[in-house]
Amino acid sequence: MAKLNPKLINIKRNGFSLIEIVVALLILSTSILIIYNTILSSSASIYKLEDHYLAKEIANNRIALIHTIEKTNKPVERNGFNDMGGKSWYWEESIYNGISKEFLEYEIKVRQKGSDQYSYSIKGYLVNE
Repeated sequence: MAKLNPKLINIKRNGFSLIEIVVALLILSTSILIIYNTILSSSASIYKLEDHYLAKEIANNRIALIHTIEKTNKPVERNGFNDMGGKSWYWEESIYNGISKEFLEYEIKVRQKGSDQYSYSIKGYLVNE
């Protein structure tokens, strides 16, 4: 009988097996998809928050005008367009009688031009002078 060489018996395996590589690639691709979806949803939220902020600023500008230049003492409905943040915004303003003769109530709604959904809406009271 021939003797086996001990050097041939103790062959070391270098590298990874195919199964180990497939599992590593599966884990890597799953984590990349999760990160991508997180970035995508974050950027969508940022755009929505930016639109909400710009619409709020349009409404605040309208409130400032109601209190100063465009004061009224009777119910009125107004609307118009403003440009802000590189976008065109449509606003609607309703001023009507409040709960007593001393107050007028107002409501301002702002939406992006061409959109059906309002981005911001606010209600408040004015002193009827």
